[in-house]
Amino acid sequence: MSIATGTDRAGTARVDNPVMKLHDSIASAQSAWRKLEAEGVCTPYQRLGWVEAYLASGFAPPRPISVMEILAGDKPIAVFPFEITRRFGVRIAQIIGMEISNGDAPLFDRDHARLLTPDALRQWFAQLPADMVNFHCVAPRIGPDANPLAALGGSVAPDHFYINDIEAGAAPFFEQSLPHKRRSNIRRSFRRLGETFGPVRLHRAQTEAEVDAVLAVFLDQRERRFAKMGVENVFAQPAFRRFFRTLAVEGLGHKRPSISFDALYAGDRIVATSVGTYGPHHYSQYINSTESGDASRYSLMGVTLSLLVDELRADEVTSLDMGLGDFDYKADWTHKQEVYDIVLPISLAGRAAAPAIRGARSLKRRIKQTPALWNAARAVRRAVASARKRPGASKAQEK
Repeated sequence: MSIATGTDRAGTARVDNPVMKLHDSIASAQSAWRKLEAEGVCTPYQRLGWVEAYLASGFAPPRPISVMEILAGDKPIAVFPFEITRRFGVRIAQIIGMEISNGDAPLFDRDHARLLTPDALRQWFAQLPADMVNFHCVAPRIGPDANPLAALGGSVAPDHFYINDIEAGAAPFFEQSLPHKRRSNIRRSFRRLGETFGPVRLHRAQTEAEVDAVLAVFLDQRERRFAKMGVENVFAQPAFRRFFRTLAVEGLGHKRPSISFDALYAGDRIVATSVGTYGPHHYSQYINSTESGDASRYSLMGVTLSLLVDELRADEVTSLDMGLGDFDYKADWTHKQEVYDIVLPISLAGRAAAPAIRGARSLKRRIKQTPALWNAARAVRRAVASARKRPGASKAQEK
C-alpha cells in the first residue's frame, strides 16, 4: 500500500495509508519489535524473548519466518510475527509459537490502531508467502485495547480464556472477589498447612539454583497429576524444559520476566508452583502444579493465588489471566471469555483446504464443550496411555 499524508484539523501531518514490509528473519524486524513491545500493546506470548526462546528450544522443525511490519510514514505501528508451516498440503501462516501460547495477537501502537482495519489486514495478509492465514484463540481485547484481529470475525474456539482485572485496592483481592465459603476454605488451608508442615510463604525463584529446584518440583508434580489423568506430561519434553529454564534464568532480577517461577512453601517443602509470564501490566499464569501427597487435602492453588495476586497488585499489575482450558478453580479468580479461531484463505489451494481446518477445530470444540463426548474422549486417552505403559507395548508399536 502507498503512503498518503494529509492534515488533521489542528494542521498536524497524519498518515492515512500505512505500508507493509516483510522480514524473513527475527533479527531484521528486531528494532520495530522491541519498540512496540516497550511502548505499544502486546500479549506475553508475542514478546520477543518468548518467541526467540520458542524457536531456539526445538518445539518444531525450523520453519520459514515472515514477520509483517506495518509502518505509518517511517514509524512502526504494528508487527505480526508469522511462521509458515504446512498442513493438508498447503502453506499456512500462523503466529510464531501458536502451539504453546494462550492466544494470537499482533504488537501494535494504540495511537494508530484505527489504521489496522479488516480490509487493510486482508490486503497485507494476501502478500504473505502462504496459502492461508490461521489464528487460534483470538481474544476480543488485550487489556483495555481492542485486539485488531478480532474484527476479522471467526468461529468460537474449542477452549475458553479466563481473565480478570485485579487493580490495586486496600483489601486483599480474595476478600473482595470470593464468596465467604471459599474465603474460609482458603484461610483454613493456610492455617492447617502451617500447623502441619511449617510456616507458609510464597517465594519467587531468585537464583539459577532456585530456578532448577522449583522446575524439578514442578515437573514431578505435573508428572503425578498427568499420570492420574492418563495423559502424557508434555512439560517434561526436552523442548519445554529448555524453554522454561532459559526464560526463567534470563528473567532473574527483571520486574516483568518472560517466565517466572513462584513456589508455595510449607516449611521447607514446595507444595505448589505457579509458572507465569508478563505483559506490560498483566500477569498470565501459564501453568501451575500442586502436590499429590498429604498436603493435597488442602486448597493449595487457592492459597497460592491468594498470596500471588496481592503481590501482583502491589507490583502495579492490573490484570490476570489463567489461560485456556475449563477448570472449576479458575472461576474463583477470573471470568470465562469466548475466544475465536480465524481462517483466511489467500489462494485457491487455501480456499480448498480451509473447510478442513475449520472443521477440525469445530469438531474439537464440540467434543470439549459436550460433557458426554469429552468424558468419552478422556476415557479413550487414558486407555491408550495405559496400553503404552504395559510391558512389551513399546516393542509392539515399533513393528
